[in-house]
Amino acid sequence: MRQQGCEVATSKATLSVRRFGVYEFDPRSGELRKHGLRIHLEGQPLAILRMLLERPRELLTREELQKNLWPGDTFVDFDHSLNAAIKRLRRVLNDSASTPRYIETLAGRGYRFIAPVEQSETAESIAPAQVPPSPGVQRSSGRIWLIAGLAVTVTVLITANWGRLRNSFRRSTAPQIQSLAVLPLENLSRDPSQEYFSDGMTDALITDLAQMKVLRVISRTSVMRYKGILKPLPELARELGVDAVVEGTVARSGTRIRITSQLIYARSDQHLWAHSYERDVGDLLALQGEVAQAIAAEVRAALTPEQRKRVTARMPTTAAAYDAYLRGRHYWNQRTPSAIGKSIESYQQAVRQDPNFAPAYAGLADAYNFSNIIGTLAPKDSSPKAKAAALKALELDPDLAEAHAALGLVKSHYDFDFPGAQQEFEKAIQLNPNYANAHLFYSGGYYTVMGQHENAIAEMRKALELDPLSPGLNNYLGMVYIFAGDYERSRQQFQKTIDLDPTFPLVHFFFAGLLEEMGNYEAAIAEREKGELLLGSSSDQAAASAADSRRAFRTGGARAYWRRQLQLTLESYKQSGSDYFPAIDIAAAYARTGDKENALKWLERSYSDREGQSITLARWMPVFRNLRADPRFADLLGRMGLPI
Repeated sequence: MRQQGCEVATSKATLSVRRFGVYEFDPRSGELRKHGLRIHLEGQPLAILRMLLERPRELLTREELQKNLWPGDTFVDFDHSLNAAIKRLRRVLNDSASTPRYIETLAGRGYRFIAPVEQSETAESIAPAQVPPSPGVQRSSGRIWLIAGLAVTVTVLITANWGRLRNSFRRSTAPQIQSLAVLPLENLSRDPSQEYFSDGMTDALITDLAQMKVLRVISRTSVMRYKGILKPLPELARELGVDAVVEGTVARSGTRIRITSQLIYARSDQHLWAHSYERDVGDLLALQGEVAQAIAAEVRAALTPEQRKRVTARMPTTAAAYDAYLRGRHYWNQRTPSAIGKSIESYQQAVRQDPNFAPAYAGLADAYNFSNIIGTLAPKDSSPKAKAAALKALELDPDLAEAHAALGLVKSHYDFDFPGAQQEFEKAIQLNPNYANAHLFYSGGYYTVMGQHENAIAEMRKALELDPLSPGLNNYLGMVYIFAGDYERSRQQFQKTIDLDPTFPLVHFFFAGLLEEMGNYEAAIAEREKGELLLGSSSDQAAASAADSRRAFRTGGARAYWRRQLQLTLESYKQSGSDYFPAIDIAAAYARTGDKENALKWLERSYSDREGQSITLARWMPVFRNLRADPRFADLLGRMGLPI
């Protein structure tokens, strides 16, 4: 009898449900629930949780985990795999490594489950009692058989229509997903130089999912702010304004690639789908399309035949060309002068490896366009090359949204062909409404220059719906408000951008310009000092520059302040030597001092140099307000095809 009792006790312990906090784990079914709702968890994270809950408050060593869960011939190294699994488990449990509630890390040794764990028997562990039928049941046997017959009939009908009922039930109960974000895929390789590869995979998956017009897909800039940050998914979803997130890992070993991905309904932290893929590097493009289509099917995003073909039938390329292309995207996304130069080199290498790879030409066009915008290349040295690259991309792939947007920017900034630019921007948005840059270019490259300020603001808001945490987009919306003459909304927008990212240098310079326009010179000087520090000036240099401007203002007011700024601008121009220096900066400095003749002279130079990113906006810049009544200024605008 004692032995039987022990056997019963052991059976009950094996089948017991573990409860901790708001969670419960059933070891028999392998199901984890939160507030009674099932949370998808599988693979190593699930196995680790099972082992931790079997021995709460005891050390589970790394050696035990490796022996039980990772074979000796693992695809990636044990340390990175274990860390990734623990990280995913903590995310599911909304736990933190620094302030753990559930899983404590014992550095170099292992892990321990520290929360109280309750155990209770599952329903299956209790055998049903054998109760003899009562006389009343015996008297009702005829009715019971009738009910049983009806039950069989209903069962047959349900079984016959189960597929339809199951799909209908799923449609009615599954969460509706209309927006999602792809979190930065985690690099499981040891080599830090492979970060460009995992970031590139993230970027490519975003691009593929963005083809699905029924979904709003958050752009890369916003999601990359979460790289390396462990944050509860419901909180992350609120910040990005999305229903679901995709997260996963990338491992590269020689010529083999392994990608794991999972789809999570972020508001309730409900796992909907997960899969792992392993391919040769040469099959990478097809693999990306496979992952994107699987996610689309899970969120029930309807793909047109053209979209399905575009996502799955990817243009083939070589592994070397695609690797160079990913490096180009990696550098271009850094948006610094040196990185843009490396981006151009990488894209050029990609097209040398594969002269028929359209995305590499589109990337090259973007890199040349941006080198024009930030002033590392003169317009005549960058815009024609951007145009040639965009046209080549469209020759190879007429439906490439990025190439249409890049070509539109050249037509606006260099050709002064605004109807042509509008066509290209609209085509890009039609092909990919989730491409935030297309909305940005449409706003600044067409609507603002044509004086359609409400439309410009609307396009910027669409861009920010897709990329809400982008400092650059938030900053440019502040400028759009200035062009529209709404200084108060501009002030609010610049302050919002600074709150979002106080380390973004450009916002301090742009905000300083607004403050100067509003007559608040002391505050403007302080903002410029912050911007100079962030751009790399020493604290002594930035402080001396600020003191110089402050001294000019305090001794001679606004007039002396602007004369000093003109002197500094002309000194910078002389020191630039053979380097490109924007003529419109000199024109603006003269205009601020009231020197119309020199301002118009340098505006003509700007027009001749094709400084379209700036000269096309001159009509709406407050600095040139005193030139608007001059017929020479009107003639200049007319030659560009702009409203007077």
